[in-house]
Amino acid sequence: MTNTYFFVLGTNHTLSKIDIVNVLGKAGTDFEIVEASEEVLLIATKEPVNISSLMGELGSAAKIGQIFNLYPKEVFPKNLFKEIDESSFKSFFLPQGEKEIRFGVSVYNGGGGFKNLNQTWFLAPKIAREIKEPLGISHLPVKERELSSVVVNQTGLLTHGFELVICNGSKGIYVGKTLTIQDYESYSFRDYGRPARDAFSGMIPPKLAKMMINLAGKEKTDLFLDPFCGSGTILQELVLLGYKNMVGTDSSEKSVTDSTTNLNWLFEKYPIKKNDFAIKIVNADVRKLSSQVSFKTASALVTEPYLGSPKASYFNEEGIRKEIKKLEELYLAAFDEFRKVLKDNGVVVIIFPVFRFNNKFFYLEILEQIKKLGFKKKDYLQENPKGTELLRLNLSSRDSVIFFRPGQTISREIFIFSL
Repeated sequence: MTNTYFFVLGTNHTLSKIDIVNVLGKAGTDFEIVEASEEVLLIATKEPVNISSLMGELGSAAKIGQIFNLYPKEVFPKNLFKEIDESSFKSFFLPQGEKEIRFGVSVYNGGGGFKNLNQTWFLAPKIAREIKEPLGISHLPVKERELSSVVVNQTGLLTHGFELVICNGSKGIYVGKTLTIQDYESYSFRDYGRPARDAFSGMIPPKLAKMMINLAGKEKTDLFLDPFCGSGTILQELVLLGYKNMVGTDSSEKSVTDSTTNLNWLFEKYPIKKNDFAIKIVNADVRKLSSQVSFKTASALVTEPYLGSPKASYFNEEGIRKEIKKLEELYLAAFDEFRKVLKDNGVVVIIFPVFRFNNKFFYLEILEQIKKLGFKKKDYLQENPKGTELLRLNLSSRDSVIFFRPGQTISREIFIFSL
């Protein structure tokens, strides 16, 4: 029996798809990609997937759910309505033992185009009524095309009801329900609730840190390095993912103190034991990394270096070019140290800054120099499941993933290198 699952993607759909495919592959899941869009990714598996465990590993999916059935567009929603009274429909959607059940409806573009999406969304109120009346249950008002994870959580749909998810795909209309949502409260807590924060210097979002760790594709016992540890975001996500060995360094004494404070806070607030981890945090410039880490011992280096002056939003083009030149020197010096401490099969997952001025983008032009240092640029996808061509990844002219937020002067360009 085939199982079909859907993933509601994060704001950067390309990075989300990469994260999902890599984590599934690393877990040994035999799967096929059946549909993909900027909103959702659908996969088919022969064996059931432990969705709760999978969500804990991912940094990318807002929701994960399972598909009940796929309906040809020409008979939808008529064929769905015929199944509402059937036991298979009730056992799939209705929670057992609940007397007052209510549901909500979300409609996503699964790759079937926006014209068909609008037609499906137009049918959503009717679908809600047709399900509500014969089953004698209530539903949330059908106002927005998508219910947020916050609404799904706060209205108790996962425990006392269900979120009916309709995906408009190229092969038909997929109908299913959400099984789990991203723990947005925990992400917010360990981002904004931790004791030491330094917004002035910039902080990598915990979700992005998690996805970068996943990009490394290494084992939980391997040694990880973050030579620009800042306030410790990458280190804390390594801990929560179960990686046991890590070293964080930073040229700023304040950053070392902040990282130490935040990790101690993490061990207090989360059900994890500090003694299960080997963590070293030291004050050291990246240019002297090899004085703190033994030669050829690290399996992965995951980091967000200094991305430039906080005043960069006020720079003109000449100022941006000067800033880039300084950053290029820093990054090349760092890579020269990276090759000393990384194992021969070690990887670097790193962020480069991308500056924007007058609708022009300015990059660090050091890829060839990094290559001369012995590094190879790696593909983002570590797995190649059937249907990979459906992903339609949005890569830059340099075949890189750009992580940006509206209004930002400096965006993040993510690379993977290997020795």
